[in-house]
Amino acid sequence: MKFIGRQRELQAIERFYKTPEAGLLILYGRRRIGKTSLLTHFIESRQLQDIFYWMATTHNTAFQLHDFTQALFRYDPRFRSAPPSGFSFSSWEDAFSHLADAVSQFSTPQLIVMDEFTYLVRNDPALPSLLQRIWDHRLSRQNNLKLVLTGSLVGMMEREIISYHAPLYGRATALLRLRPLPYAALVELFPDRQPDERVAIYAVTGGVPAYLNLFALAPTFVAALKDHCLASGSIMLGDPAVMLHEQLKEPQTFESVLSAVGSGFHKWSEIAPMAGVSETSLSHYIRILKELEFIERRDPVFAKADGRKGQYYIRDRFLHFYYRFIVPHLSKIDRGLLDITVTEIKEELRAFVGTYVFEDLCREWVLAAGALRQLDFEAEIVGSYWRQVRGEGVQLDVVAANRREKRLLIGECKWGREPISWNILTDLIRRSQRMPQVSEDWKVEYVLFGLEGFTQAAHSAAQQLGVRLVSLDELEKTLVSEVAA
Repeated sequence: MKFIGRQRELQAIERFYKTPEAGLLILYGRRRIGKTSLLTHFIESRQLQDIFYWMATTHNTAFQLHDFTQALFRYDPRFRSAPPSGFSFSSWEDAFSHLADAVSQFSTPQLIVMDEFTYLVRNDPALPSLLQRIWDHRLSRQNNLKLVLTGSLVGMMEREIISYHAPLYGRATALLRLRPLPYAALVELFPDRQPDERVAIYAVTGGVPAYLNLFALAPTFVAALKDHCLASGSIMLGDPAVMLHEQLKEPQTFESVLSAVGSGFHKWSEIAPMAGVSETSLSHYIRILKELEFIERRDPVFAKADGRKGQYYIRDRFLHFYYRFIVPHLSKIDRGLLDITVTEIKEELRAFVGTYVFEDLCREWVLAAGALRQLDFEAEIVGSYWRQVRGEGVQLDVVAANRREKRLLIGECKWGREPISWNILTDLIRRSQRMPQVSEDWKVEYVLFGLEGFTQAAHSAAQQLGVRLVSLDELEKTLVSEVAA
C-alpha cells in the first residue's frame, strides 16, 4: 500500500530534524497506526544514510541492553568490526553515554530512533528518570543529536513519559500522537471503488493503515473481508486482545464494557448490567477507556458536559466494528464458516454504517465546510441533539451552533438505497421546532445528507426553502479539500 495522508506529520518531523540544537521527539500511537512507516518514509525520502534505528521488544532488560549494545557498536564509526557477540554494556547509563560519544563523531544531524521505547519502560520503570538525567547533562548538549522515542503503549507513554509528573516532562522538543488516517485518505487510496464502499471500508478499519492494507489486497469489499480480515491469523482478529492486555491489568471487564457499548448500549444505566458491573464501579472502567481514546462520551448540543443525558460510544472505529460484528461471530470464524459469517455481517453492516459512521462523516463535513468558508457562519459546536419533549423523543442527527450569533445548522442523514424525498425535509423542519433555540427565533438553516441523492420534488422544496442538499460525492469532495487546504 502506498504511503499517503501524513503530510502534516512529515512536516513536523522535518522541522524537528532541521533544528540546530539537540532534539527529542516523542512519537506515539496505538498498534498498527503507522509510526514505523512514517519514520521509514521520512528516512527514505531524505535519503538519510547515517542513522541509528533500534526497535525494542518484550524481552527482559538484560536481553534488550545486549541487543542495543550490539546495534550501537555497528553504528559507531570508530569500530570497523562487530563487537564480540556476548559483549553488553553493564547499564543503560553506560549505553547512553556511549551513544553520545558515537553521535559526536559525525558533523551532520544524526537521527537516533528507539522504537517501542515503552517496552523498555515496562521492564525497567526507572529508565525515564535515568534518560532524563543523561539528557540534561550530556545528550542535550550534542547539537546534532535528533533522538526519537516511539511507543504503542499509549497509556504508559502519557503517564510515564510526557505527563506533568513524568521525568521527561518538558524535555521533548516535538510531540506527535499519531492517529488513524482521515476518511479523505481513502479517496486517494481507493480511487476506483464506489463511495459507499469506501465508507464501508472506513467503518471496518477506522482508518488504521495496517487494516486498510488488507482491503488493498483484494478487488472487492467482500473478498477482503473473507480472505484477509477474517482469515485465520489475521491481525484484525488478534489485535484487540493484544492491545487490551498490553495496556490494562485484568482486561476482561474492560472487554465486557466495550462489548456492551459496541452492541448498542450507550447509557450508563444500560452499560453497567450488560458489562456485569455496578453503576458505581463502572466509572473506573469508563475513565481508563476514555484516557486510551477507546471510548468517548457524547452529550446533546447545548447540554451540560456532566449532565445525565450523556451517552457513551466506542471512539476507535475498528474496535467498534470488532465488538459489534466479530466477537458475536467468533465461534463461526474459528470453525472456518467464513461465507456464512461474511453474509451475516454484510446484511447488518448497512444499518451500522448509517447510524454510526455516515452520521459522523456528516458532522465532519460541517467542520470541513466551515473551515473552507462554505457555510454562512462559523460553528462553535458540532454534534447531535436528543431529548424528551412532552413524552415524545426528539432526535436530530447533525446540529451545529454559534451561540453569539444565534445561528443553527440542523441536518438529517439518510443511508438508504432510495433518493431522499421532500417529506424527509418537511419532517426534519417539523421535528426541529421542538428544539428550544428554534422556537426562540435563532436563525436556522437546514441540510440533508443522502447516499442516493434526492428526488426532483426534494430539489424543488430545498430550492424554495433554502435548504442545502449534500450527496456523498459532494461530502467526499469537501473532506478531501479541507485536508488539502
